[in-house]
Amino acid sequence: MTNNQLAQLVMRIGLGINMLMHGLVRIPKLTTFVAKTGAGFSKTILPEILTNAFLYTLPFLEFASGVLILIGGQFGRWGYVLGGAIIGVLLFGTTLKEDWASAGNQMIYVIAFYLALRGLDGNSRNRYR
Repeated sequence: MTNNQLAQLVMRIGLGINMLMHGLVRIPKLTTFVAKTGAGFSKTILPEILTNAFLYTLPFLEFASGVLILIGGQFGRWGYVLGGAIIGVLLFGTTLKEDWASAGNQMIYVIAFYLALRGLDGNSRNRYR
């Protein structure tokens, strides 16, 4: 196994566990999570029904992304894409409420998903095209 393949494995395990656990720990306390997180958007232009609908879905999307990433291969590719899309939506909401510190932290995830997807090309040319 090359160093690049090991680096991709480390990224896959780290991002996969992170996304999986984001969802897994929130699902059992879903109503509390939605109420607490949704309260932060009360002073934005987002309607409560839209915010709550997204928040009720978010942990399941995070969980799915983590599982796909950990499975790897073509599934991992789509897990990274799903994770990147999740972070994009979260960034929209975070910046809408002007929470710049959290937006900065979310940008780390953007970079991680970018690097993970870029690393797939180096591991297996043309396998995912």
